[in-house]
Amino acid sequence: MRRIWTSFAVLGSTIALVAGTAFAGDYHRLQQLVCADCHTMHYSQSHGATPNGTGIFTPLGAAGPYEYLLRNDINDLCLSCHDNQAFAPDVFESHSNGYLRQAGALNEVGGNGLYPNATGHTLGSTAVAPGSSPAWSNPAGLECADCHNPHGSTTGYRNLRAGSPSVSILYSRGDVEVTNDLTKWVFEDASSGVTANHYGQDHITFNEPTATASQYAQFCKQCHTNFHGDVGGTEIGGIGSPAAEFHRHPASTSNIGALGGGHSSMATFSAKVNQVQVMSPTGVRAGSYTALNTDLTPSCMSCHKGHGNQNPFGLIFMLGSGPMTEQGDAGVDMRNSCRQCHRQGGTSTTW
Repeated sequence: MRRIWTSFAVLGSTIALVAGTAFAGDYHRLQQLVCADCHTMHYSQSHGATPNGTGIFTPLGAAGPYEYLLRNDINDLCLSCHDNQAFAPDVFESHSNGYLRQAGALNEVGGNGLYPNATGHTLGSTAVAPGSSPAWSNPAGLECADCHNPHGSTTGYRNLRAGSPSVSILYSRGDVEVTNDLTKWVFEDASSGVTANHYGQDHITFNEPTATASQYAQFCKQCHTNFHGDVGGTEIGGIGSPAAEFHRHPASTSNIGALGGGHSSMATFSAKVNQVQVMSPTGVRAGSYTALNTDLTPSCMSCHKGHGNQNPFGLIFMLGSGPMTEQGDAGVDMRNSCRQCHRQGGTSTTW
């Protein structure tokens, strides 16, 4: 857990209280954040912005001035709100905000203990992104802004940064749209526009507006190019062309149980008390999938936490029973998660 400025918590709480009318776009938009929270004109601020010099402001980093007039290095600036604060989602290592994070936890270069580098996305890493084609890395080290738009988005889920070609993960929220909009990819049943717990996994439904695609996989593909593609294509393979079997696990198009022959089974999946999250065209949420839901499609979030967790590769070890954590439940390895859907490999009461 990083050391941060406790006085900044007051500023964040104030921002949350004075936020404007709720809207579907995520934080960092309109009245919910102001330029001076992240930028400084002259890298010289030493007091507040009131006439008598009082007021709380984000401290300046020691190594400035910084590009784009930022107050600090990008990652340190982001984590001044997004680590060990109650007013914003805590995305770095462990947290105490009282909910299970859908995206899990980032780690950083040199991390150790419960969140070493192998457990997910590593801030500051210059390593080549696995599966990237052409090979890609950030020579300055992986930054939050590689995946997220710091200025926010009126429609984009989690302020995820659109790439080229543009990938837009549209979403709706219960405090704005009231009901699940099945034309959008994600629904969050938030209690208010800036409440952090709407980032918890039990508040989220993953929709499937298009049965032939996954916007989640398309977003991840911007870096992990070779891991995602169409069933039958060169990345995935599968029934038809160019081969009869999959080369990589599909992240779209292929529904659980659709292939038959023991490949996967909705009866096996629906029997689990704890269920991994998949895409549903009818807005069914994990934990309530039944054998009648024959249109459920796994995607990236079914096996991985977007940021990471305490397991290698940010994998979710889900046996299907026991207390839920960001690591999964009573599962001990990836075999447990595979057997959420797949029946091959013998039988065991612990699988």
